[in-house]
Amino acid sequence: MADTRSYHIRRATSADGEKVLPMMQGAFFRDEPLNMAVGLVNDVETCPELEQFCLEKLKEGLSLIAVGSNGDVVGACLNGCHKLGDVQQMEAQADICTNPKYRQILQFLAFLDRQADVFGKFPEISKVLEIHIVAVDSNWRGKGIATALLDRTRQIASELGFKLIKADCTSYFSALAMRKLGAQCVFSMKYVDYCAPGSAEPVFKLESPHTAVQTFVQMVPRAPDAVKHNGVHKTGCLHELDR
Repeated sequence: MADTRSYHIRRATSADGEKVLPMMQGAFFRDEPLNMAVGLVNDVETCPELEQFCLEKLKEGLSLIAVGSNGDVVGACLNGCHKLGDVQQMEAQADICTNPKYRQILQFLAFLDRQADVFGKFPEISKVLEIHIVAVDSNWRGKGIATALLDRTRQIASELGFKLIKADCTSYFSALAMRKLGAQCVFSMKYVDYCAPGSAEPVFKLESPHTAVQTFVQMVPRAPDAVKHNGVHKTGCLHELDR
């Protein structure tokens, strides 16, 4: 059994991709509610598009990883900078996605971004630090790693001058964790209410407790030595945490 005391958290780089992806494939690709609903991956198929998304987030330099004493990545928090107007690029990316299962998820995330309208609710803000994915290896769950990753993310946001953190929680557990951290839910929608155009059939059929998606935000106090950061667009969401 893993020694839960011997891990440390650090900023991730693109060089960490070869260790982050295997952990994500086991802890997130299969377990995340939307991925499960569309059958995104199985024993034979993976999702190159989602793998590429994870690698792109690492390149931004805003993500964190938890590293065990043996050097394995046991948890990760993939973050990015989401700016006013990025939703148009999200919609364009969804339209050209050639993977029909992943396209459904991208379309939903773009729809969610418009419905939540975070920049409309906070007109003084033009960029937010987006928490896209938090995942923890199954052998290390329930040990507070996800909470530690989120706390460190808030510290990074403060240091870099972000005023707001945002997370789209597609999982009951991730929404619960954000509430425990004191984040505010600014939008919620039941999955049964999201249907394809011209259809009364829900796109995502999920089992309890994953009955709704929720968007959370949290104001970030500015650190005295905060520096400016220029980020890139966002196309993901916060799905899973260690339970």
